[in-house]
Amino acid sequence: MRKTKDILIFVFAIVIVSALAYAIYLFFYVQKRYAEIPTDTKSIFTESRYLYGITSNDNLKLRTEYLLIKTVRDSIIKYEYKSTTDSTRNLRVSYLTKNQEIQFNLTDYVKYESKTIRSNSNSEIWFDMYEMKEPIIDGMSPVMFNKDYGILAIANPLGPSAFFMDKQNDSLQVMKISEKLY
Repeated sequence: MRKTKDILIFVFAIVIVSALAYAIYLFFYVQKRYAEIPTDTKSIFTESRYLYGITSNDNLKLRTEYLLIKTVRDSIIKYEYKSTTDSTRNLRVSYLTKNQEIQFNLTDYVKYESKTIRSNSNSEIWFDMYEMKEPIIDGMSPVMFNKDYGILAIANPLGPSAFFMDKQNDSLQVMKISEKLY
């Protein structure tokens, strides 16, 4: 009886030590995995954008300045528009380079028209038109976009349309773009 009891204690001790060793191994494995440097390259660019809005009665207003932070990786480009006055108006957009789609507000957008309008500041930059992959009545569509510049314009059928310009006083270009949107 005593021999059986000693064997059970010995087996129990081995199981406890093994479980403890596995837990330590798992802890260091997870820590090492998440501490690794990502394999894909990453570049970050920062630029200023000025948000113009056209309301339903065609009033043009300069609302605020945005800081555009563009992060480029191998397969995705992320655009983060940070308002300099109101952080609740920040905006995030992703561009999937492989299938040339935009992800914005949990919605996917696909290109339907190429080279719609040329940039005022750089004649080599053309903007393409994107629409919702699965359209909804009150969805924000179309979107004018270029992967180097980011979003130029977002049409909103139920509210003001937004224009992200690289110049502060560019109302003539905003009006030209709005004609192409509608």
